[in-house]
Amino acid sequence: MRCALFSLSLLAAGLVYGQDTTLADTRWALVTIQSMDDSSLTPEGVASYTLAFNADHSVAIHSDCNQAAGTWVSQGPGQLQFSTLASTGALCPPGSLDEAFRAQFQWVRSYMMRNGHLFLATMADGSIVEFRPLDERPVVARLMGEDLHSDNPEEVQYLILTRLFDDYATRNGLVASDGEVAAYLAALDRGLRADLGEEYTSPADLPPEEAAEALQMREGMARSLIRQWKVNRALFSEYGGRLIYQQLGPEPLDAYRVFLLERQKAGDFELLDEAVGATFWSYFTDEQRHDFMNRADARSAYSREPWSSQADGVD
Repeated sequence: MRCALFSLSLLAAGLVYGQDTTLADTRWALVTIQSMDDSSLTPEGVASYTLAFNADHSVAIHSDCNQAAGTWVSQGPGQLQFSTLASTGALCPPGSLDEAFRAQFQWVRSYMMRNGHLFLATMADGSIVEFRPLDERPVVARLMGEDLHSDNPEEVQYLILTRLFDDYATRNGLVASDGEVAAYLAALDRGLRADLGEEYTSPADLPPEEAAEALQMREGMARSLIRQWKVNRALFSEYGGRLIYQQLGPEPLDAYRVFLLERQKAGDFELLDEAVGATFWSYFTDEQRHDFMNRADARSAYSREPWSSQADGVD
């Protein structure tokens, strides 16, 4: 399951609020990436590439199978710049525009509006990235009083789960401490060194600016993963049920389903489109999609925090 997005402050990004707030509280979907050599990249299939400018100058990006977060600043009409983005690191399917899409933002320096579409101009190869308003798509769900516009059922599922898990974590005080983040990153380094040997490059070995960026990204990833593990453990403790194997650890599938049914009954979300609803619930009801843990493994699945030194065999 996808993990929750990373939060970056403006101070950490080294940006200040600008005077142009035209883009604040707007959401966009990628139309095409047009390069200087007249080549273009256009999304195909169900993959989703979206961009949300929040009023607090944070930015949220959905890039196929990855999420990214950072900040934006517009210090004058038509000017636009993004901070370094913190991103998840999933490997998207062949043909994905994920890497090409996320790579554009570090080079953006200006924007313009034309016929209701947003155009971002980069300073690298002169690419123009065109977006259409996200709200051109139909309302297919409501989440905590907000209409969700999408033509991608998987995106709807991601948005609902992210918001509800965030709310659950906040209400239950589930956060990653600085010590847990440090332990997670130490365990990650040990594992990578063991797997890659001399080919492994530690962030400490990078130039200072790159090292700082790598550390920021790694810490954001660690906080997100640790918090989601705690959410999963809490939901499993509260609702029980079966666990499934996932790359990021055991996932309480049955607990997810009961939790979501409760939140749906409470009116926290509503699925308005039949196809979106079918796709949303199929993940939790189609048992053929999952590899379930046996009972013995499930009983001890959350007995030890995976970022602790004991978890990877270090005393």
